[in-house]
Amino acid sequence: MPLKDLRKGAVRASALALVLAVLACGAASLRPAAAGDVEYTGKLEPELVADTEDFDQVIFKPVRDLSKIKFATPPEEGASVAAGRLYHPPSDKSSVLALLVEPEDGPVYLYADLDTNNTLDDAERFTLGREDVDNPYILQAALKLPLKGATFTGYPVVVQYLREVQWDEMQEGERMVLQTKAAYARGYVDLSGKRTLVQYGFDPQSRKISPGSGPLGVDGDGDGSVDTDRFSPESALAREETVIFRVGDKYVSTKRVDVEKNAIVMREHQASDYKRVEVRMGSEVPDFTFNDFQGKKRKFSEFRGKYVLLDFWAAWCPPCRRELPYQKAAYSRFQARGFEILGLNNDEDPAVVRGWLTRNKITWTQATRESILEVERRYRVQLFPSALLIDPEGKVVVVNQRQLRGQDLLKSLDRLLPP
Repeated sequence: MPLKDLRKGAVRASALALVLAVLACGAASLRPAAAGDVEYTGKLEPELVADTEDFDQVIFKPVRDLSKIKFATPPEEGASVAAGRLYHPPSDKSSVLALLVEPEDGPVYLYADLDTNNTLDDAERFTLGREDVDNPYILQAALKLPLKGATFTGYPVVVQYLREVQWDEMQEGERMVLQTKAAYARGYVDLSGKRTLVQYGFDPQSRKISPGSGPLGVDGDGDGSVDTDRFSPESALAREETVIFRVGDKYVSTKRVDVEKNAIVMREHQASDYKRVEVRMGSEVPDFTFNDFQGKKRKFSEFRGKYVLLDFWAAWCPPCRRELPYQKAAYSRFQARGFEILGLNNDEDPAVVRGWLTRNKITWTQATRESILEVERRYRVQLFPSALLIDPEGKVVVVNQRQLRGQDLLKSLDRLLPP
């Protein structure tokens, strides 16, 4: 074949290959993107929000000589004054000098050296008001610490004064003050036209947000708030992992949050990636397997036909141990009425726990930690103790934690169980 014919054939082949490539690209663009390829963006709000679910105690001690404290306006003559150091989250130190002032006439107020310049200015004086209109014993104020080099206007701290509270370890004239330490960064992400509230734990030292570690929240039901109650499907505590939330018919996780650029990026997932058990009144508890402390493999479905207290607990947890007398009373009083307890233990050493169970005469079934780690993960258990009451058909009948604690546990069982 002549050389010019070979060249013509090569040109035709190249043209055909180009056409086929273009058609292939067009066909690819018509295919729907995989869920993992779909991303959504949003921005953070300028105000952080204090985490009022967790307060630290600070004992304020009486002060009678105010001469060494610098004031713009000193406290009134005859006022009772107590002083303490509030925790300063951005520096991770208890460095904020604060004075609790109770005048003979007039409202209680707090001086707090927010800028830590050792002078209490008029702008650092905060009137304490009632946290609850019907409760005169809890007075509260919202403070804002300066926060340099961040998107946010400041770091919020809520302070509460427990008026007329005198604990055994407190001395005469001392005052009980509570303060928040943690705060959430909140923002909104556009999920296919749906403006969705999201929130993340904010690290005040690094000024960063890590969506793979720490508290997270997404407004899944669109009511404009994030439910942080135990077992809520709208909140989770990430432990070096990707946490997926359901928002309507979408399943999303946070890919990254850039505080400096004020950017939130979320990605979509397949429904099959969502492993969380959503706990609601009337929802059915999926069956699961576990190993008891005798080494026997068991199933939760063995308890069908009984009311079951599903108790996530640990011996290392003081609040869990405080529940023990009430659980023992409930087990003794209501077992004949169809009540059982299944303890889901979080202690690492089974041998130590086995001896602890024997010493405390705990006879109900206990599951070992290693055998129920996946159960804890699917229920996103964040705090201990956490409990659910399950009915004989395997459905949730009590989620409210107060109704499953102390004397209220006994009242709940007496109300729900058959005589």
